[in-house]
Formats: sequence, structure tokens, C-alpha cells
Amino acid sequence: MRRLFALLLAAGLGAWLAGPALSSGPLVPRATEFDQPIAARDGAARPDGGWRSAVVRAPKRFDLVGLSWSGARDVRARIRVREAGSGAWSAWTPMAGDHGGGRGAEPVWAGGADALQLRLSARPRGLRANFVNSTGTSTAPQRALTALRRAVRGAYVALTGEPARAQGAGGAPPIIPRAAWGAEQCGAPRAAPSYGTVQTGFVHHTVNANDYTAQDSAAIMLAICRYHRNTKGWRDIGYNFLVDRHGQVFEGRAGGIDQAVIGAQAEGYNGVSTGVANIGTFGAVAQTPQAVQATARLLAWKLTLHGIPVQGRVTVRSGGGPSNRHPAGTPVTFERISGHRDADNTSCPGDALFAQLPEIRGRAAGLAPDLPAPAAPAATLTLGVSDPTLDYPQAAQVSGRAADNGGVALAGVPVSVQIASGRGFQTLVRAVSGADGTWSAQLATQYTRRLRAVARLPGGALVASPSLAVAVAPRIGVQAPKRAIARRRFTVRGSIRPQRTSLVLVIAREGSNSDFHTVARVPVGARGGRFSVKVALRRPALHRLRMTSRADTRNRAGRSRDVYLRAVRPRR
Repeated sequence: MRRLFALLLAAGLGAWLAGPALSSGPLVPRATEFDQPIAARDGAARPDGGWRSAVVRAPKRFDLVGLSWSGARDVRARIRVREAGSGAWSAWTPMAGDHGGGRGAEPVWAGGADALQLRLSARPRGLRANFVNSTGTSTAPQRALTALRRAVRGAYVALTGEPARAQGAGGAPPIIPRAAWGAEQCGAPRAAPSYGTVQTGFVHHTVNANDYTAQDSAAIMLAICRYHRNTKGWRDIGYNFLVDRHGQVFEGRAGGIDQAVIGAQAEGYNGVSTGVANIGTFGAVAQTPQAVQATARLLAWKLTLHGIPVQGRVTVRSGGGPSNRHPAGTPVTFERISGHRDADNTSCPGDALFAQLPEIRGRAAGLAPDLPAPAAPAATLTLGVSDPTLDYPQAAQVSGRAADNGGVALAGVPVSVQIASGRGFQTLVRAVSGADGTWSAQLATQYTRRLRAVARLPGGALVASPSLAVAVAPRIGVQAPKRAIARRRFTVRGSIRPQRTSLVLVIAREGSNSDFHTVARVPVGARGGRFSVKVALRRPALHRLRMTSRADTRNRAGRSRDVYLRAVRPRR
């Protein structure tokens, strides 16, 4: 060891090589991102209405490249890249559509390229190429520095031995932690992790070349994270886990591999799922047996950990979004292990990998029985609501109790009351348990919601209550004439909160037995929460007017107070 330090100092390299190279962790080169506009003059229109770029030389060598443009537009993109040094071109690779709603194309791994060429179904405005270099090779000085550091690292490992990686515990497969792929270079997550539930697992692919080595995977991880966080502006890397073609499993989004961390991988369902991305492109090429087994083992462990069966189906509600296949609020049924395309408008995870999902499900089902049952929670938290059917703007009165497994009250525990949404669970109100463990709060909501309570125990562990639903009916106010009317048209107006665009005015007439019988249903449109409609009562009698709204995913059915009007014969 002393001899190695002496050699470094003699060469004058100790100050800037020793730190990153002589450490117990892996050597992760310094990553950087940059971008470049692609003007219309840098290409030409094609006879089929598409656009093909000229060869675009990047300002630096890049390892990953994605596209962005102005405005939401559906553009199909294919790309090929030129390998730096050899000048060899890759095959044309399709780029996945942007997860954020048609404002670009998802990145592909290039692995040390210096130029690119595009084929687009149309050329959007503001087209830019967004690059990441995660291998320390962007410029000649960086390449020299990285080569020296790798040499020093090799000598250091030869003398001291490579530190062993922690293996999976509690039935988990070996998972390479964030520190081992350089997540600190991605920057701290922009916000604290959010937690939801795990009811299904979505399988993805990252769309890049499949001929990378096992040593390349950490750099691919870092590049994807830099792109997601820094170029796209997301909180962190989008996927919860990533699996490479060699069967290596990587920790993705921060927050704990054993927690229900909300990712950014299946729009509308992130709060009820976990996302596993396979590194590569699997449209025509199948995933390797090693990766299929690793994906199955990972999902068997993750679903079992959260008390979820590996086989069968589950129905969840769509959270909506531009790329979602289903409108917000729609009940959607998924396999417990599904493909990204089952949820969103995408070809992900590619036809070949999608066809391998039954094999992954079967392998996971075979592994699950041998995994340990989920550990009992360290405490229990209850949630109740005094009235589960609310009339807007009535607030929900919620309460519960925190206790340890022996039933002993837990005092002073912070409790968050959360609502389920397409992005997971969001905290609306907070409370603290009292000396007897009980807590209470008022929660105002204008829409029907599914609620849960979450408490953070003194040791830092989280415990969640079972969820429950509260249904909210809109408030409808009606104004109509207060005196008897002759056979003529009159106006009924009013308001509805929360806002709705369509209502129905139900008109009933009193019969000979004093019962009211519906004689008309008049559709009524509303704008800005207000409505107005002209009606006429043709027969002399007492009439009842009632404005109603249909039940939907946001609110239960609503109705106004009853308004009574007597129609009389006009005077002659």
C-alpha cells in the first residue's frame, strides 16, 4: 500500500487520483449532460411525410441520448449512433414515446458515440438532442483522467481485494445499491420519497443496445438517472428497480427497496405499483434467461414482501394522464405482473419481452412459496370516519388509534391522513396521537376519496391503516318562481359545487292520490358551476322540481332541495 501511494505522489497524481480511485466503493467516473438543437436545415423531408436528419455531430462524446421538442405532439422516432473511434454505425433503433405526454422521445444508450442520425414521422418545433456521458469519456482530458483512475483502481484492487457486495436478505435477490452505481452523481432526489401501495408490478424496457457488458450497467444506470432527474426534471430516476441482461438487479428510485416507493414509470398507476425496467430493447429480441430469472425472483420477493399474491389479477382505479390508456377514475384490471403497455399508450416492454411475461409469472409463482411471509407490522393503526357519505362542503370527521402489537397505546405519534390519487397517496391533514393512542382530524374534500392513515413510529418505521372510502355529493342550489304560475315558460337557475357540466331537471306532477309522478326529465348544461333552463308546466296541478346530477368516479349522485310550483289556468 505504501509503495502504491509513493508511486502516485512521485507522479504528482495523488491529489486528484487518490480520492476516487483509492476507495472501498466502486470507481464511478464523473458524469455530465449537455444538449444540442437540431435545426430544420440539418435534414430533409421524406416522400412519406416524415423527416430525416443529416448526420449530427455531437459537441462531446455521449453515452445516452434522448429527444425533446416544443408542445405535445405524437412523433415516432428512430435513431442510429456512430461509435467514436471506429466510426461504425449502430442499427436503426426505435425510441419510446415520452412518458410525460408527447413532448419528446425517451433516451437510448449509445455507449461512447460522437454522432447521431434521426428518422422522424414528422419534424416537431424546437427539436433538441439531450445527451448524457456517464463513463468519463466526454472530452480528451476526461478520457485521459478516467483511464488513469481506472489503472490506479486496478492496482488498488490487486493489492487490497474488491470489497464484497451485500447479498439479499429476507428472501430478497442480490440488489446492487444506489451507491454502487454512483447515484450521488445524479444529485439528491428533488423531494423526499412518496409512499403508496404495491398491488401489481409493471415490467418495462429502457430501449438501448443489447450488447453492453456487465461492467457497462452501472454507467447506464447513472446515465438514465441523470436524464430523468436533470434533463426531464423528475424527482429521481423513474424506475424502482432495473435488471440488466446479465441478471444483475439494481436499486432505482430512493426510499428503500422494501418500501412501497412511488416511482415515475406507469402514468396513472405509480401509487399502486412497483416498476422493474429491463435494460435493453426487446421489440424483436428476447430477454436473456439470466434476466428473466432475475426479474421473476425480484417480483416474487417484492410482491410477497407486501403481502400480495404473485398470480391472479387485481382491479385498481386509473389516475389518468396524457399517456394513460384509461380515463381517470376508470376501474382497470391488471395481471399481478403486467407489462407497461397494459397501462399506458406505449409499446414497452417490447413485443418479445411482453411475450415472455407468462414465463416470468410462472417462475415467480414457483419461487414465491419458498419466500418468508411478510413481517408483522411493529404497530397497528386504525382509521374510522363518522359519516362516510358527505354533502359538500361537509368535512369528514376521521379518527383512529395507534398501538403496539400488544395493544399498548402509542402516545405522541405523528399521523398523516392521506388521499389516494394517480400519483399515490398525498397527505392532506396531520394529527398526533394522545396519551391513550387516539387521534382525530377534520378532512375537507370536494370529491369522493379513498383515505388511509400513516404513522411514523419512534424508530422511524412506517405503519399504515387499512383504507376506506368517503363519498361526496355535490351541493346544488335552485332558484325558481315562488308563486303560482300560468301556462307559460319560466326560468330555473342555480349553481352546483363542485362544478359539473351536465345535470337533469326532474319534473313531477301531483296525482289524484297525492303521489307525485315524473312527467319530464330535462337535460341541463352548466358552465362555471352555474346553470339556467327554461321550462313550461302544461297542465294545472302542483308540480315538484328537483335538479339532479349523476354519480360518477368523482362524486356520488346529487340532488337539490325540492321546489314546489302550482300551475294554474290562465285568466281569460
